[in-house]
Amino acid sequence: MRLKPGKLVIRLISGIAILLIAIFFSISPITKYMIEKNSEAWTGRKITMESLFINILNRSVTVKNLRIYEFKRNDVFFSASRLHTELSFLPLLRGEYLLKTVQLVSPSVVIEQKGEHFNYDDLVKRFASEDTLKKTPEPPSGPVKYHIEAIVVTGGNITYRDKLLNHEIVIQNFGLACPVIAWNENNIRIKVGFSFKSGGKVSSSIALNIESLAYTVNTKVKELDLQLVYPYMKAYMKTSYAGAMLSSDLIIKGDLDTPQAVAFKGNINLAGFRLDDAQNLTVASWKNFNISIDSLDVAANIYTFGEITLDEPYMLVEMFASDNNFTRMMTPTEGETTDSTAVDAIDYSNPFTIITGYIKEISKDYIISNYTVEKAEILNGHILYNDYTPEDRFTYDLEEFNIKSGRIDSRGDSITFAMACLSNLLGRLNAYLAFDPKDYKNMTFNCTIDQMRISDFNPYSRFYVAHAFVEGLLHYASTNIIHNGKLSSTNKMHIEKIEVSRRIPGKGLYAMPLRLAIVLLRDKHGNIDLDIPVEGNLNDPKYKLGKVIWKVLGNIVVKAATAPFTILAKAFGANEEDLKMLRFDYMQKSFDKQQLNCRLLKGEVWLNQQVEILFDTRNRFIMNYLVNEKHVDPVRIKITNTADEKAAQFESTPRYAIDFFVEE
Repeated sequence: MRLKPGKLVIRLISGIAILLIAIFFSISPITKYMIEKNSEAWTGRKITMESLFINILNRSVTVKNLRIYEFKRNDVFFSASRLHTELSFLPLLRGEYLLKTVQLVSPSVVIEQKGEHFNYDDLVKRFASEDTLKKTPEPPSGPVKYHIEAIVVTGGNITYRDKLLNHEIVIQNFGLACPVIAWNENNIRIKVGFSFKSGGKVSSSIALNIESLAYTVNTKVKELDLQLVYPYMKAYMKTSYAGAMLSSDLIIKGDLDTPQAVAFKGNINLAGFRLDDAQNLTVASWKNFNISIDSLDVAANIYTFGEITLDEPYMLVEMFASDNNFTRMMTPTEGETTDSTAVDAIDYSNPFTIITGYIKEISKDYIISNYTVEKAEILNGHILYNDYTPEDRFTYDLEEFNIKSGRIDSRGDSITFAMACLSNLLGRLNAYLAFDPKDYKNMTFNCTIDQMRISDFNPYSRFYVAHAFVEGLLHYASTNIIHNGKLSSTNKMHIEKIEVSRRIPGKGLYAMPLRLAIVLLRDKHGNIDLDIPVEGNLNDPKYKLGKVIWKVLGNIVVKAATAPFTILAKAFGANEEDLKMLRFDYMQKSFDKQQLNCRLLKGEVWLNQQVEILFDTRNRFIMNYLVNEKHVDPVRIKITNTADEKAAQFESTPRYAIDFFVEE
């Protein structure tokens, strides 16, 4: 039977249509079947999907509920609820790859790390390893021509797990938008946004030139809870808590080819910081720390800041016999070595070592010599100092601690700081520092202290000199000028109503007559005024300013006790020699110049009797004078006659040697 041409055409068209329909409806399930069946052979991992739809009419591919599993495990490594793209076929005929849109909806990836190994190592090894087969070199061809009109990622999740630390960081609501990526377009612009499950949001816009590798990143961070990095701090510190909230708005520019060429501008804020030691005791905290960056350019050596403020900082400092509370928090490094390679090695599983290594790398060839800060402030700080090295704990509490600077400029002639605080609830301390940023051997430092209780330092005075202060308020003023490393210092002390205890038995590292010195140094009102000039050459490595000041103070105490007449003469405007001795003529009974030569008239026996009478008369006279006229407590007066006749015979006139002492 012969078919008519018309019917043949109809059948042919119908057959082609049926074939196309068959292909249209079968290509998707066949492709899905082939991918799922051969996925492990092709990729080393099992791949499943709920559906795969290839639309040959509009040249699109849509995958729903895609799953890529872990290597030889049934845990999901990557998933996406929807993957969609559109491909243009006509450009393929010209050797061009044109994708109109790539959409990825609700992707989720799990990254696991155990030491230096990741759960995607097998993929890297399979697809990134070099081909060991020798191939005949092919003639160079032109560039691969590609064009992606848009890449859009919405609702993503990224889970990072550190298997060694048993720590997890989860990024949620990840979104990415990239409008155009093309072979003939050098500039790529990407917008990224996401949040952390533990708290905090991040949004960024990135501009990258793929030819020069220059980049610009504008990133904003809002209240990122830094508790997520706390487990990594345990490698360095023994703590029970460390946390803060990080917010920032930064513009970062750099070059991927030159990591050192990085520049910043913007603002960094760290709020609610707290650090607790292993015993749950807070050792440091602050309310708010803000840094305003006008321009920070490492390569150009430009460090220009606006205002730097630290609000309500707190620090607990505790001193022990061989260390302090901060060194006790440091975790000793295992397997310490002097090998620089081992020391400088970066642990890529710890972000702190990565940051440290990066900062070290970008700063090794640069010296900070050009810096500016408009103003730096510490507001309402609190420092608590405990010293356990004496037998009794010494505590000093500095509150309302404020420091303010003037403009800080490395090119200026002077940088100034003013400081004020309340000490132990009563004393007031004020200080002023000015120095030349180009030469730190030129500076001025002045400070004043008012209403400081001397008794606050009793743990030291008991420990070192076996005395405690009962009363006394210190007022101190010091001016210090350093020029070319040479110090000229004045130190004026006024101590009100100072009283010191008797010597404490069994105490004291040093034998110092402190009580006697204070009795002699204080005036009739019970106050002590000292003027202590100090000079020295700070260029001399053996010169220690603190030791010099304490040596001067010690000398004053010793001199007051061993040479009291000089102190008393200055205090009362008297002659030092007149205070040292009370002189009499041979036969003098009262304060006149009458003389009597008895030796020739009466003989030795009678004369000795008269000498005894004279001694007794003089002693009573002096006692009556001191008690009745000067109102001295008689208990405080002791008069003895010398028994040293050999020494007495060389005296030109009778006299009283006056000694001062304090009974312990």
